[in-house]
Amino acid sequence: MRRPLMLLMAVLASVLIAGCGTSGDSASPPAAGLVLVPGDGIITASWVMEPGVEYWMFFAPGAGITTTNWTTIPGSRSVINVASPFVATGLGNGLVYSFTMNGRKEGGPGGEGTPTVSAIPRLAGTATATLTAPWVAGNALGASDLRGLTFGTQFVAVGAAGVMYSSPDGVTWTAITPPVTTNLNAALYFNAYLAAGDGGVMLYSADAKTWTPQVSGTTRNLYGIGLGAGRIVAVGAGGTIISSLDGINWTAAASSGTVTTNDLYAVTAFGSNLWLAAGANGTLLTSPDANTWTALNSNTVLDLRGIASGTNAATTAIVFVAVGANGALVTSPDGATWTAQPAIGSGTSTLAAVKYGTQFVAVGSGGGIFTSTDGKTWAGQPSTTASGLNAIAHASFSYSVVGAAGVNLLAK
Repeated sequence: MRRPLMLLMAVLASVLIAGCGTSGDSASPPAAGLVLVPGDGIITASWVMEPGVEYWMFFAPGAGITTTNWTTIPGSRSVINVASPFVATGLGNGLVYSFTMNGRKEGGPGGEGTPTVSAIPRLAGTATATLTAPWVAGNALGASDLRGLTFGTQFVAVGAAGVMYSSPDGVTWTAITPPVTTNLNAALYFNAYLAAGDGGVMLYSADAKTWTPQVSGTTRNLYGIGLGAGRIVAVGAGGTIISSLDGINWTAAASSGTVTTNDLYAVTAFGSNLWLAAGANGTLLTSPDANTWTALNSNTVLDLRGIASGTNAATTAIVFVAVGANGALVTSPDGATWTAQPAIGSGTSTLAAVKYGTQFVAVGSGGGIFTSTDGKTWAGQPSTTASGLNAIAHASFSYSVVGAAGVNLLAK
């Protein structure tokens, strides 16, 4: 199998270098070469484009790719007719990748390649020797506290007194006219957007612009909202648990307000038959169907305000994580048996939320930001604010965080 593949790559290489026709010319490489900017699992290559030139990009693991040896390097890729900036995705963080490119005009042969340049993708949100400030602060979004955040086709942030904002990139935000003045505490994207808040308020939007109040069936404050296996679950004050298949029609869970009367702050799902909810006084609940819930022993009495599941980068094992007051951290390998771990940040931050994207990121009071690749060992990250951070969302190659007095941060 390997020999036919290598022959095919060699043929493709000859086409790339020689060109498909004879009427055109080779193009000189960009005079300034390629400029690489590493990101989370990506590298962005940019260059000064010349009119009429068709560019060909070559990149591969390792530091030595050229336009003539790329077929011999395992994992190499070529992309035809690229434009600046070009984003190479699906790369391994911490690994070296090298890039070169050439060009042609009017179907001529490929020209001389640019000097080979290399870069190393790195986790978003973690400081490195070359990226000492991984979190960048945006302009404050008003003066109200932002309490919920989600990402779908765009970011949506919600907060006190019904404030709402949207952003395509986590940098430029636009205020949304809200239909309520009630505090909004959580947001979610499935194939539409939801915002949940005080008094059982539930808002629905197909486009993040026009929002319609829905009947949630409760007047209790709603603090958290999660999605799994085609079902949406919202949790809140007094052990309230409600669920929906479409975000419009809501039903109280059989265990709502009975399995616990503690406030529930966060809910998440793993697979099709494991739901987890976290709340005050170390409350942890589990359910196979989002309807019947059972209390778990969390091995802490501290409030748990965020819960997530992710992968241990070293072992690839699944890890469940719940965080909360005074840096509280409990972890589980299966969502059933939980172990108390040393406090995150020496217990100096009350953690409000945790998210897994390419690593775990937890945020909280005093601008605290902490990251972990295994769910157990956490590192504090340099923050650009001392304001409380309340919610976090993961986009394709970045994390966004919002908090008190309209603070918003972005790491990519």
